[in-house]
Amino acid sequence: MKVCILTEGGKNIGFGHITRCISVYQAFEEAGIHPELIINGDETVLGFLKDKNCKIFDWLNNRESLFALVRDADIVFIDSYLADYDLYEKISIIAKTGVYFDDNIRIKYPTGFVLNGAVFAERMPYPERSDVRYLLGTRYTPLKKEFWDVPEKPIRPILETAMITFGGADIRNLTPKVLKLLQNAYPRLFKKVIVGSSFQNIADIEKLRDSNTDLIYYPDATEMKKIMLESDVVISAGGQTLYELAKVGVPTIAVSVAENQSANIMGCQKAGFTEYAGDGANGELPDKISRKIELLKDNNTRECRSKLGRKIIDGAGSSRIVKDVLSDFHKKQLVLRRATLADAEDLFNLANEHTVRRNSFSQDKIEWADHTRWLNERLGDGNCLFLIVDCSDKFAGQVRFDMILRQSEAVINIGLSKSVRGLGLSAFVINKSIEELLKAHRDVRLIKAYIKESNIASVKAFEKAGFRFLENTMINGCKARVYERVVSDR
Repeated sequence: MKVCILTEGGKNIGFGHITRCISVYQAFEEAGIHPELIINGDETVLGFLKDKNCKIFDWLNNRESLFALVRDADIVFIDSYLADYDLYEKISIIAKTGVYFDDNIRIKYPTGFVLNGAVFAERMPYPERSDVRYLLGTRYTPLKKEFWDVPEKPIRPILETAMITFGGADIRNLTPKVLKLLQNAYPRLFKKVIVGSSFQNIADIEKLRDSNTDLIYYPDATEMKKIMLESDVVISAGGQTLYELAKVGVPTIAVSVAENQSANIMGCQKAGFTEYAGDGANGELPDKISRKIELLKDNNTRECRSKLGRKIIDGAGSSRIVKDVLSDFHKKQLVLRRATLADAEDLFNLANEHTVRRNSFSQDKIEWADHTRWLNERLGDGNCLFLIVDCSDKFAGQVRFDMILRQSEAVINIGLSKSVRGLGLSAFVINKSIEELLKAHRDVRLIKAYIKESNIASVKAFEKAGFRFLENTMINGCKARVYERVVSDR
């Protein structure tokens, strides 16, 4: 599968877009897919792209080169404030599926997915469209892999440590100003200061370092998480880092350093997690930060802010994005066809997969000779409908119906390969296969499924496909559930 992720970043515009695109990149890798990042940026972005498959060039002004790179792509993501509608439209034509990051309903996007993981994004006035699927709100907030699973943060009784972070570039030169404020107003407070790879003010920051100040240069995501867990309060810009802080549960004082950050900050403030100190260009900023610190000295207030942050961000946004996009893509590419002897090897490998054997009523490994004999019998049985699931012309699973004609019943058996498993496709495949069953066997009135009690995923899939619980039973010494679907209930 060919997946391309287009974005932009650099010392003059920051790295928030790159950060959230990397999180989607990592989620695709977890799904066994290796995407390509295509970045319009300068040399400062290299530090974010270690071990990543990427190309860096000005794709806004070299569109033919870009279109050549994404040709035949299955899925293309675009995360940009600079690209115009014509570029989006061209990509939507080239790629089978387009996914567009958005923060403020910037343009009317072409057919595809529109993704906005901001707090309360689902309340924004996005137009209702049949050709666009929206992924909105914090269920879809993309976080880097390091923040998918975070231990619960303890809240100290006393405010001891403050973290200062203004992104990878500190485009408003706020780090030295905030550091100086904390040193003067809170000399006993230990300061952990993040120095980004594109800072132009490092000398000014280093002049302010004292015994209560720790400068951390160019930390990676693992180091950032560690520092967040060690900090009692954070003074931060309002970009992507705000959601990482919420996931960790660090009480945060947010400062807006770019116009596009206001929605993030206002949403987090409305949700009760963030204290907003104002715009970075405001001359009253030091006083406002001081007032917020005084508020957060109370450990009960910090405890409340921490819980609210963890409540709004669960860390699974990147995985949900990839799952929903892949599920939609595969549904469009999915084909059901009759099984033949040519499918023997694929069916044999599927049957012997660990997960399939674990969920079977007989867990013994299947031998090739037994498998081919069984397959020949099934294919020659007029009371068996054996279907192969293909996705993008590749084997993706099987569905089999064994008819009990005197009772006008059929028993369904389904197995999907690990390449598409976990994407929420099972109910869709069940329904599509039942359509094929009724074309071939119009007299079937009842379909039953026998599911191992421990196979919760299968239970949920059949329930989603309209099957109802009938009874408990035992099969080969295993506890099982029997589900049924009456055809007239379709």
